[in-house]
Order: sequence, then C-alpha cells, then structure tokens
Amino acid sequence: MNALQPPFFRELQASRRVMIAGMGGGFDVFCGLPLYFALKAEGKEVFLANYSFTSLGLGPNGPLPPAVVPVTPDLIVTPGEYFPEYWLSRWLVTQGEPGTVYAFRKVGVQPLKTAYEALVRHLNLDTIILVDGGTDSLMRGDESGLGTPHEDATSLVAVNELSGPKTLLACLGFGVDHFHGVSHADYLEATADLTRSGAYLGAFSLTPDLPPVQKYRDACEAAFQMMPRYTSIVNSSILSAIDGHYGDHHVTSRTHGSELWINPLMGLYWTYQLPPVARRLGYYGPLLQTTTLTDVGLVIERHREQVPIRPRVNIPV
Repeated sequence: MNALQPPFFRELQASRRVMIAGMGGGFDVFCGLPLYFALKAEGKEVFLANYSFTSLGLGPNGPLPPAVVPVTPDLIVTPGEYFPEYWLSRWLVTQGEPGTVYAFRKVGVQPLKTAYEALVRHLNLDTIILVDGGTDSLMRGDESGLGTPHEDATSLVAVNELSGPKTLLACLGFGVDHFHGVSHADYLEATADLTRSGAYLGAFSLTPDLPPVQKYRDACEAAFQMMPRYTSIVNSSILSAIDGHYGDHHVTSRTHGSELWINPLMGLYWTYQLPPVARRLGYYGPLLQTTTLTDVGLVIERHREQVPIRPRVNIPV
C-alpha cells in the first residue's frame, strides 16, 4: 500500500460488502459512482442506494419495508421523466453491472433507519458509505446558511443509529452549495474540527484519466440524455471541474442567469468517519423520532429559533 494513501482506503481494506448511498436525494448516488467502480475493481461486492426525490409507486417489496424500493430497468417509465435511480439502473445493465438501485422514499429518521436495517440484513452489508453531492452535510445547525439539510440530516442520523456496519461519509463538489447559501468557510472549519477528533480521513482528486471517473462521466451523460430537462447542476459542475474548466462556466441551461464558480476543489472527495459527523449535529436528538420529512423540517426550524446563528464568514483568500 502507498504510504501516502488517504486513511479512507485503509478504513475500507477489510470491507467486503459495501453499500454506497446518496444521502441528499436527486443525483447524489451518481457522486458515489467513482467509488463504486474503484471498490468493485478491488473485488468487493458493492451496492447502490439513494434517498429519492421521485414519487415511488407502491408494490410488493419482498422482504423489504415500504420505505425502500428496489429500482430495476424493467419498470415502465416515460422517457424524460425525472427518475435518476431508474436511468442509472438502465445504464448499469449496459455496462454488465447489476441493475438494482435501492431508492429510499421521502421519509423521516425512523422509517429510513428501518429501511437501512432491512438492507443490511438482506444484502449482508459490512460497510455503508453515505455520499453527499456538495458539502452541506457537515453543517451542524447554527451556521448562517445550511444549504438543503433535510435529507442529508435524515440520512446521517438514520445510518448512525445502525448497529453493525462500518459507516463513512464522502463529500464531492466543494463550492456547489454556494448557490444554497452555504459559506464554505463553515465547511472548512467543520473539517478542521473533525481532523482534531481523528474523524477526517483525507481528500483525494478525481482526474479525467481514471477509469472509474470515465464510467462516472458516462453514467451522468446517459442520464442527462434521458432527462434533458433535469440535468444535474451538481454533477455537471463536478465534471466541468474535473475537465479543468474554471469560473463562470455553464454546460446546462438550468444555470443560465446565475454565476458559477467552477474550481479544481469540486473534483475532490473529502472523507470522514460518519459517527463524529453525526454527533456534531445540533438537533440530532429531536430528529430521532421523526417519521416524515415534514417532521424533519419542523425540527430544523425549531432548532434555528432556539440557538444563536453564527455570522457568515467568507474564506479569506
């Protein structure tokens, strides 16, 4: 092993059955694809899941609870329909990969925890890696801007409440949450805090020559083609950064009229032990009993009313 290899990979050495799960909804699972293909190349069994923004139909789930739906290519979906998990499942099959992507419904912590517990048993998982497309998953609740915390916080708490599997967090897309009001000075401060506690597992770059990155690009482009009205701003920004673009560079009409800051830091994975990240969350306790995403929103709102909000700080560089 390379002596300079990030600790993140040492953490995964003994892992054999790994789930990579998008924690914030939408296209977050796509941000885990470079890890998916890299770990598969090491001979590990790897599975994909995503907190879904799609309205998932009801049907027989076999041994799984209602909050999780196995998405496969044989579903009937209208071309252009917003369903990232489905279009990913179709693309995976064209690559000779298993075509199941597990989609979690828009629920609170309790049903999501139950869904994860069922998947741990069903798939015999020993490791779960939550993936955030962006960096707002490290916001503890008293920052000037939290980004879009509802799904991230729900996933973070639900997975941290599991007993058994090793749990890790990977963030990809430094800078994209500026659009949602996040100060990345807060993110860097959080990473420094986690470094002091030994929970930061290092950062590493995705470069265009790497086969797992090329697979990631192919998957994104295939999904964008099938959902042209819903091109992922996060993933298209990350891919632009990997290609070496900088500044106000646009590849989708969805960003026209806004100013982007495409930068090389967007192409880095920032990795962490998950439990210390979860313990930083100021409203962890009240989230435990939530059952709906509306409950989650109320918990966050109440927390913000009760704590002093720290003033916004910009990165002084």
